[in-house]
Amino acid sequence: MIVAKGQKVTLRRIGVRDIKAACRFLYTLSITEPLTDPVRAREVYDATGFWTEDSGAVAIEVDDRLVGTLQFYRAGPGIHGYEIGYILHSEDDRGKRYASESLRLFSDLLFEERPACHRLQLIIETWNDPSARLAEACGFASEGTLRKAGYSSEIPEDCFLYSRVRD
Repeated sequence: MIVAKGQKVTLRRIGVRDIKAACRFLYTLSITEPLTDPVRAREVYDATGFWTEDSGAVAIEVDDRLVGTLQFYRAGPGIHGYEIGYILHSEDDRGKRYASESLRLFSDLLFEERPACHRLQLIIETWNDPSARLAEACGFASEGTLRKAGYSSEIPEDCFLYSRVRD
C-alpha cells in the first residue's frame, strides 16, 4: 500500500517481500527489538504489519526496488510527537536525495495523519555530518546535544537533537 509518492521515491507499507532485506539492519522494522531474525520479523509482521498507533515502519522504494526504510515511534511519554529513524541499505543509493525526499514525505504524512502529533525529532550522532545536513535541509532545527545517547557503538556517543514542529 503506497502511503506517499515523491519525484524519486515511493513510500509504502512494509510487505512480506521486504522482510529478508530489512532484517540485515538493526532496529529498522521495530524500535523495541532489533528484528534481525526473519522468522521473528514475520511473526511481528503478521501481528502488526509493522504499523501501530505508537510506531511503524515504511519501505523506501525507487523504481520498484527497496532501497531503505523509515521508522517512527513515540519520542517519550511526555512528548507530543514521534522520533524518526531512517536508513538507506546501500552506499550506492546515498547522495541521490532519496533520504531527504523520503524524510520530507514521511514527516508530512505523520503530521497529516496524526493531529495530536506536534513534534517530530531526529537523534543524530555528532560524527554523522551528512545526516545533520539532511535534517536541516528537511526543515528540522537543531536543539542541542544529548550526551551519551548514541546507539551504534559499545559506549554511547553524544548526539544532536533535531526537531520539526507542526506550524
